[in-house]
Amino acid sequence: MIGGRGNFRRFNGAGGILLGLGLILGIFSANARTTQDASSRDLSFILNRAAEYCDKLSRSVLNFVCRERIEEWYYLATGPIERWAGRNILDRRRAAHSYLYGYQLILPRTGGIRETRTLLREDGTDVFVQDAPLKTHFFDYAFIVMGPLGLLSRANQPAYEFKIAGEEKIGGEPALIVEAVPKPGMIVDHLFGRIWLRVRDAGILKIQWNPASLRNYAKVEEIGRNFKMEPALQLTSAYSFERNGLRFPGRYEVKEIYRRKGGAVFQRSEIAVVFEDYKFFMVETDVIYKGADR
Repeated sequence: MIGGRGNFRRFNGAGGILLGLGLILGIFSANARTTQDASSRDLSFILNRAAEYCDKLSRSVLNFVCRERIEEWYYLATGPIERWAGRNILDRRRAAHSYLYGYQLILPRTGGIRETRTLLREDGTDVFVQDAPLKTHFFDYAFIVMGPLGLLSRANQPAYEFKIAGEEKIGGEPALIVEAVPKPGMIVDHLFGRIWLRVRDAGILKIQWNPASLRNYAKVEEIGRNFKMEPALQLTSAYSFERNGLRFPGRYEVKEIYRRKGGAVFQRSEIAVVFEDYKFFMVETDVIYKGADR
């Protein structure tokens, strides 16, 4: 499901978090002000440009392939989860896996987005498995490129409060940070967080998701309580490729981190995904769908 908030599952007797992530993106005009105290007029302009991007994305026809490299590690559960946060946690056994997929995403004129994977290598061994599942153990993700529609489309923007949270350079490029949270009393079924947008051309550079927007976040908090720690998960996506005005992911990572008051930190797992070697068969934007309610 595009923009799903994710689900929780049990794994090897410990807690596992399964995320279905359609990431939420947006763009703005390079003419927008970049100061932290930008006026509401500037913010409205930025949000309108973000809605225009969503309009363009929702009308697009896509067909591309790329290589998807995944590195994952996690601690193995060797006893009750309460014992994991002891002083000798780093002595626990860790599992590590690597995967190489051929990834394809197709969004035809008729709608009905589809992504498929061919597993090419697993833990250093060459294989060839068509229509392969995503084999990560703790975290799942899907349809990353389509995420803008869940948060910044014209239909969904009214559910959120937006603000300009700052400015930062990424790779030497000035970028604005736009933060979104649900309005009081609003229940949303989508991830939200902070978006880094390049000043000079409104390019999408990075998304950092608020872990509290995950579905069943209470289970994440339960794991933290067992560690006597607070969840501090980091979910980040970077966008490195552009075609016909649309941005495509270059990297996605999740760090499952817990913190204790006083500074103690425990990282239980991590997944890092690199998307590379893009080949585009079709990227059409501003497609007109006659006779359809788009």
